[in-house]
Amino acid sequence: MTAARHESEWAISVDSHTARLADIRRFVEQVATEVALEEERVFDLKIAVSEACANACQHAGCESLPLEVSACLQSRRLTFVVTDNGLFHPPSASRDHYGNRGLGLPLMVTLMDEVSFSRLPSGGTKVTLSVLLDAPPEFFD
Repeated sequence: MTAARHESEWAISVDSHTARLADIRRFVEQVATEVALEEERVFDLKIAVSEACANACQHAGCESLPLEVSACLQSRRLTFVVTDNGLFHPPSASRDHYGNRGLGLPLMVTLMDEVSFSRLPSGGTKVTLSVLLDAPPEFFD
């Protein structure tokens, strides 16, 4: 990435299957490293984006549908967007079925500077995860 850039975009599309989460984590690391994000924030992003994708895989209900992950650098914010096209299937009301699960949303909110969830008009869900960047001003000029 050149220092004169104000906006950059990246994207990856994978099958909605948890076996593909490693590919998504590599994608997140590649993007975050390219924008010179600190190692700790790279780790935070990998966890948060991976959790959003795991939720999409689990709740979208269809492994044949694509899971889209995009990233955008604008000004001093790096934003990842996770989009699936499946129909949301809520988890069981009983906590007995969760085990160690059910911590993804709290992790996303804790690790990111901003998180939003949207239901898409055509079906599916969009999760937006942003981190604010502490790069020197000349990086964005």
